[in-house]
Amino acid sequence: MSYIVEMKDIYKSFGDIEVLKGFNLKLREKEKVVIIGPSGSGKSTVLRCINRLEPIQRGSIIFAGDEITTKTDLCMLRTHIGMVFQRFNLFPHKTVLENIIEAPTIVKKMPLDTAKDIAIQILDRVGLADKQSSYPKELSGGQQQRVAIARALAMSPKIMLFDEPTSALDPELVGEVLLVMKDLAMEGMTMVVVTHEMDFAREVADRVIFMDQGIIVEEGTPHEFFANPACERTKMFLKRIKH
Repeated sequence: MSYIVEMKDIYKSFGDIEVLKGFNLKLREKEKVVIIGPSGSGKSTVLRCINRLEPIQRGSIIFAGDEITTKTDLCMLRTHIGMVFQRFNLFPHKTVLENIIEAPTIVKKMPLDTAKDIAIQILDRVGLADKQSSYPKELSGGQQQRVAIARALAMSPKIMLFDEPTSALDPELVGEVLLVMKDLAMEGMTMVVVTHEMDFAREVADRVIFMDQGIIVEEGTPHEFFANPACERTKMFLKRIKH
């Protein structure tokens, strides 16, 4: 069976702190994987290693059949791997439309008119068709995060990585971002999502992974994982989340 992402025996340290300790992950095309776990367990580092934002000390990463562990053409690699962060990282001096067309026109050398047409279509898709001329400071946090998702989608990625995309939002704004992510999942986008939104994991994930101290402690379908976790560490974490 072919996989779009394979992480094999990954070790990653920050100074003397070992964050990933022989981490392994295989992801099929169109699969939706949600990673949960306590702070400091290595969840975000997994995502950052997939798109080579972080180098690894040992192991192998294969993306779409290509070994990328030491790949140097990172700009081209990242055209295929969209990533949405906790913070929106939009250019404050550019309009919504300008934020979205920046990468397609500069990295992909896409004609400006084509990039604008695609951006407008994607803005409509994320419910922001009327905000293309707005600046980030004129938008709510939820709207800014949806622009960040649109910006990633404008590159037509093969996979989307979400690093706690709702953690910086006010509670009433979380739903609008999760709705866009659910729509992407329904459309067949391959996704890896680090989140504390357990209802999202139950509804959208094909597989839920629980990480602790740099390794996968337990994984399974949402039903298996939440209804009958096998490991005591998982049970303890879920009990704390509920309370």
